[in-house]
Amino acid sequence: MSIHRQSATQIVTAIKENKLSAEVVLQHQTDRIRHINPKLNVVVALKEEQPDHAHGELAGLPITLKDQIHFADLPCTFGSEAHKSFYPHANAPVVERLLDQGARVLAKTNLPPFAMDFQCTNNLFGTSNNPWNPQYTTGGSSGGGAAAVAAGLSFLDIGTDLSGSLRIPASFCGVFSLLPTEGSSSNEGMMADGAAPLDHFARIGPIARTAEDLSLAWGAISGQDREYDIEKPKVKKPRVINISWSDDCDGVPVCEMITHCFEEAVAKWEQNGVCVTRGNPKNFNFKNARRTFGEIMGYETGEFLSPLQRILARLFGRSSARRSPEFIANVMLGYRHDSARYSAALADKRRIEALVDDFLSNQVWVIPVTATSVFKHMKPSSDHKGVRDYKEPLMVNGHPVNYFDALTAFVTPISLTGHPVVTIPLGLDRNGLPVGAQIIGKKGNENSLIQTAKILCDILSPPNCPMLDEDHPPA
Repeated sequence: MSIHRQSATQIVTAIKENKLSAEVVLQHQTDRIRHINPKLNVVVALKEEQPDHAHGELAGLPITLKDQIHFADLPCTFGSEAHKSFYPHANAPVVERLLDQGARVLAKTNLPPFAMDFQCTNNLFGTSNNPWNPQYTTGGSSGGGAAAVAAGLSFLDIGTDLSGSLRIPASFCGVFSLLPTEGSSSNEGMMADGAAPLDHFARIGPIARTAEDLSLAWGAISGQDREYDIEKPKVKKPRVINISWSDDCDGVPVCEMITHCFEEAVAKWEQNGVCVTRGNPKNFNFKNARRTFGEIMGYETGEFLSPLQRILARLFGRSSARRSPEFIANVMLGYRHDSARYSAALADKRRIEALVDDFLSNQVWVIPVTATSVFKHMKPSSDHKGVRDYKEPLMVNGHPVNYFDALTAFVTPISLTGHPVVTIPLGLDRNGLPVGAQIIGKKGNENSLIQTAKILCDILSPPNCPMLDEDHPPA
């Protein structure tokens, strides 16, 4: 099996058992990036010189970082021409942990300017293409990393997520991602100009091709020992898995291809002994959760703007807010910068979190990632230094749905609650493109959630990206 087709876990094991050298792996991946990347445009910087030793749990494994995460040896552009020459003074704490465990940062991956879109394109590097079909978007904002992992250019990519930026690209590119529990690991080293991270929502997490690789990455990032060997569980009897699933998010229509994939997955899970029920947490309202998320996000991101800039943003954003009542309009509420409303929104956040905590006491919750399936590259109707708007809607079951609302309807409520999420590939739509699902678990239970995700995905056996099977000649 070619090196790039193997999982990160298999590569690390082979290196530790002296069946493969870290240098050979590094050269293979460098060659692959040089050969495949021109077709995809997902890698934006390559680190030529690497440490000459391999150590730790990752044993010299080459990884990639979203070009938002601080790594002192490569530029950190944030997808913006204004930052194309910025070199961070220090590594992000998450990067330091990975390096301490023997990871080698091989490259940086593409993103939209300042991670502020759900497609992966910018004026500095251009557009990243989905490896399943280059006419389609990778999703965003961690789109370059998800595509790189799917196509075998990277074993692990480290991305970020504020309002779906790990989960949407993982779903659109047919790979796994882990959004850790809010506050469970450092989110420093992901802001432009060295600014302090937001108080809520923004998290750093891995993108991988297998659940085992998520476990490997999370062990290195968190410093926690894995509860069990994910490949060979210590318990012999099957785990009892209880899931509750839903494709109802209070008013936003969901693409029937996504619903079809969910129904097929649920049938297979039930056939294999998984206890499945349908429903959302009692008294949980997606619409209210989206509003609360928007108010908090708008207030906290508004801290980076002057009062005049916030007023102008609300004034010129009126038409966008009318088109996007479930996302932009709620962020604009936060731009009012009303401290009393902000405090009330934080109280609502705690109340909504408690509802989900109770719901997840003995089960996981499985919901879509987006209300729309993967779509072809779209150009924004306006772009002001990376702040984009899309007047053209996305079509869902023949009906127009606002771009932002269709993409955030399911993800921002879970960003709000702070629970860990594993995104898994669920199946393919009728265009042969991936459909993913969010698996949401109890706070602090990342290891158990990854294990559950592995079992559920193993039952489904979704296909790998066809580009993964495309070999490349050595340089």
